[in-house]
Amino acid sequence: MSAASGSIRKPLIGFTIFGLVALLVTYVIFSTLERSVSGSTNSYSTFFTDASGLAAGDDVRMAGVRVGRVDKIELDNGRARVEFEVQNDQQVYTNTRSAIRYQNLIGQRYLNLTLVEGRDSRPLAPGSTLELPSEDSFDVTKLLAGFQPVFETLDAEQVNALSQGLLEAFQGNSVSLSYTVAEVGRLAEDTANRDVVLGAIINNLSTVMRDLSRQGGQLGTVIESMSALIANLNSNSAAFGSAVSDIGRTASGFADVLSRSRDSLADAATNGRIATNTLIQNGSKLDRMAVDAPIFLGHFPMVLGEGNYLNIYACDLDVAIGDVLLPPGIFNKIGGTNHSVVCR
Repeated sequence: MSAASGSIRKPLIGFTIFGLVALLVTYVIFSTLERSVSGSTNSYSTFFTDASGLAAGDDVRMAGVRVGRVDKIELDNGRARVEFEVQNDQQVYTNTRSAIRYQNLIGQRYLNLTLVEGRDSRPLAPGSTLELPSEDSFDVTKLLAGFQPVFETLDAEQVNALSQGLLEAFQGNSVSLSYTVAEVGRLAEDTANRDVVLGAIINNLSTVMRDLSRQGGQLGTVIESMSALIANLNSNSAAFGSAVSDIGRTASGFADVLSRSRDSLADAATNGRIATNTLIQNGSKLDRMAVDAPIFLGHFPMVLGEGNYLNIYACDLDVAIGDVLLPPGIFNKIGGTNHSVVCR
């Protein structure tokens, strides 16, 4: 009996250990795939006309940073209601707009939250529904399928680069749009049968155009606004042309003035440098003048105090010729020392 129980115990222990390891591995895999949000969260919801490709567990991002995850997607009166959670340190506002964006070329999507400028911005209470209209998912599969004739002429690296450019362009990246247009043009030039390629692209993109036609009202508004802008520019074309001509004439005249004044400006700069050097060389004399000037100016009230004439008495006079000073008091010796009352 003991031998039989011993033979069962070893397989039982091994099976138990295997089960525990399997449960641990399963938990690790589940936690990795679930990608739960760290910390406490607040729940919100938003509506989409088309939420194709978005699934529960997908990321919720603000400015490209993951701040939450999608919890549930359900149909509500013909629209897709998306419930999601956001970390409670990330605030959602009344001017927050939701949009479904492509995360990569394999079709994985995420929910992007952005703030719309010029709208009332107040914190949105947890459990509320976003007030602004959302941006629906764009079926990039149809778009990429439309470029199949081009992809057939490319290698894998070029296909990935062009596909990524198309994806970013249709998500609002103007730089990627310019790059994509340039790439398509270059590829069309390099393709021998370019007419056939372009024809196939146009035919295949008809599905995309039908999707865009559903937003015809918005496109119409944009076209009308552009038409009004062009009309205004056209009506003021004469004024614009005159302004451009005046600017050209002014610039030409200014260039002539500078050309004629170049020598004078150079001479002025040279003279300014000479004057500065002279002031530096005579710095000690200027210092002395700064000391004597207040004394000299202090006697002006005495000179002009009697009326509109100079009231000056020469009591003593010494003369210097060049740097040679005549003997002091020589005029007093010659003319005597009978000074006026003021000088006594």
